[in-house]
Amino acid sequence: MKRIFLIATTLLMMLGTVQAQEKFDYKLVKEIVDNERTYFNDILKLYLADDPLLRVDDVALIYYGQTYLPTYKGGNDVNEKALKNYVAENNQLKIYETATKILSYNPVSLNALFYAWLSSQQLLKTEKETKSYVHKYLTLLKMITTMGDGKSSNNPFRVINPDDQDHVMYGYLDIEQVSSRNLDTKTLCNIIRVTPSKKFTSRLMYFDVSRYLAHTSKK
Repeated sequence: MKRIFLIATTLLMMLGTVQAQEKFDYKLVKEIVDNERTYFNDILKLYLADDPLLRVDDVALIYYGQTYLPTYKGGNDVNEKALKNYVAENNQLKIYETATKILSYNPVSLNALFYAWLSSQQLLKTEKETKSYVHKYLTLLKMITTMGDGKSSNNPFRVINPDDQDHVMYGYLDIEQVSSRNLDTKTLCNIIRVTPSKKFTSRLMYFDVSRYLAHTSKK
């Protein structure tokens, strides 16, 4: 998977440097999803339309808000599992079909966006379609690295799927080597020991996976 991320590196360079950190509150996200669904849906429409005026906190609402929706499948999504199999087989048509299917009910799946992007290029889909996948993918990575600095459990990168950790590390922060991964059961953070890069200078990277664990613990 890392090799595929490296193929896309030149396009990811358009992001530039990590932005200033923003405050984050899961409780507020849940409150909006539960009690202000019309507002949530309006922001979702803007996200789907690649609206350039979306703020970082709007993107955060859509990404983290997915975990409070009844359609959120967490680690139990059979299509996500099938996607990985098709990637291993290099079946571009099945990759594209499965990725776009996932995006129809989970528009913030970084796996689906990444492989929809690559497969749409291979299958010669329209430039507009491919750019839309790229835009959403980059927008989500930028948001995740803006809502935390990943250097401690007090200010971690927050992801709703453990797979998203690799997208942040390899697809955004240019991490080349990971030597260990451990879950801190007190903070619900994955602590990953990495070889530092120019974009991430610490040797330890923290990912809050609490929303993913909260969902899977119910199953």
